[in-house]
Amino acid sequence: MIIAIDIGGTKISAALISHGKVIQQRKTDSIIHSNLSNLASHLAELCHGWKEQSTHVAVACTGQVGNQYVNFLSVKQKIPLKSLLHSCFGLPVTIINDAAAAAWAEYWIERCNNNQVIDDTLTYITVSTGVGGGMIQNGQLITSADGFCAHLGHTSVQHLKNERIRCHCGRVNCAEALASGTAIATQASKILNKTVSCKEVFHNHLHVDEISTLIESATSAITDLIANVKATTGCNKVILGGSVGSAPLFFQQVVEKVALLPEIYRVAIIPPQCGANADLIGAYYYVQQYVIQNN
Repeated sequence: MIIAIDIGGTKISAALISHGKVIQQRKTDSIIHSNLSNLASHLAELCHGWKEQSTHVAVACTGQVGNQYVNFLSVKQKIPLKSLLHSCFGLPVTIINDAAAAAWAEYWIERCNNNQVIDDTLTYITVSTGVGGGMIQNGQLITSADGFCAHLGHTSVQHLKNERIRCHCGRVNCAEALASGTAIATQASKILNKTVSCKEVFHNHLHVDEISTLIESATSAITDLIANVKATTGCNKVILGGSVGSAPLFFQQVVEKVALLPEIYRVAIIPPQCGANADLIGAYYYVQQYVIQNN
């Protein structure tokens, strides 16, 4: 069995997985913004009782996942998470970016269902607390030694009103700064003159004209990002997920706007199939494909 862990900006999930099936699962609030230095011990406590029956720890993690360090971009701090987890668990540890894990899960499930993949190039975009991405090119998950690969949220895009919004990475008008749940909540709070969450924006405030324009700007930013992805990868489909990306209004606006792009940039926009456990399943199958079978 394999311990799979999904470390996000809002929540952390862990599961004990055998033969692709979740045997047990636990969840807790994320601590990366409040107590990052104790993250490894926090994860070990969450998975208490599992390591004795496991052979590997497979981690899907937000941020820039390099060979030695994970750089948590939103808190501007990096830690040697792999070595810390190895010390805590006493097991081999593999870490990949969470959006890359979700992309691999979608690809793997399609391959299992069809026995072969008709299109072995796809891109996964998640719009949630941040904006992330995972890319499968010619049947291979695209990664890099420093981990700053397929971080599509930090691709510059156009702003609907030509405003300049600085991203926490240091650039201007990154997709994450314009279209993430955090960005939508921040901008909506200024419009409404009170603090609101992204969830509240979609549930309670869409009737406000400025809020509707804000959502239009966010979906236009993601559409621009998709056009950039098409030009970069040549993919024919983009899976759009995440709590914001999967919201019916957001998803439908992106579909409609992609259909209006010049023909060469059009791709099929598809909802994810793997559900809330995509990151966990993707990390599990990544270990199965790239680690266990190659040893």
